[in-house]
Amino acid sequence: MPSSYQPHQRFTEADRDKIAGRLRDAFADGRLDQPEFSRRLDDLYGAQTYGQLEPLVRDLPPVRTYQTPAVVENAQPAPEPGTFPERKKENQPQRNLQGLLGGFTGVVVINVMIWFVIGVANGGHWPNFWPVWLLIPWALMGMGHFGKRR
Repeated sequence: MPSSYQPHQRFTEADRDKIAGRLRDAFADGRLDQPEFSRRLDDLYGAQTYGQLEPLVRDLPPVRTYQTPAVVENAQPAPEPGTFPERKKENQPQRNLQGLLGGFTGVVVINVMIWFVIGVANGGHWPNFWPVWLLIPWALMGMGHFGKRR
């Protein structure tokens, strides 16, 4: 219904559909029982002016409108087309070096410990230092990360 209606003015079918929708919502919410809902619908389809519509919905709550979820309201707007947001630069060489030292270093240390235990178990007769084959690529990878800039 328009906000500044006159009670004696005739309403449109769209206005009738809006009022019928409000009555259906009230019935679905349990605000109206079946006989009251049927009576109001009969009155609605017999009405011709705005003044006859108002009593049908006077005691019903106002129409619910859509509310934007709080998550969307607080979201930052998308960047303009063709532009890219600024990325936070992480210290990549340090991160890669930490991964190198964390995973592969453990393997090298375990192999050196095994070599040491074998030497002690043989009464001080140390075998050839075979973990060197792991130390060489480990050292080369570590040195390769020091020279890179990102």
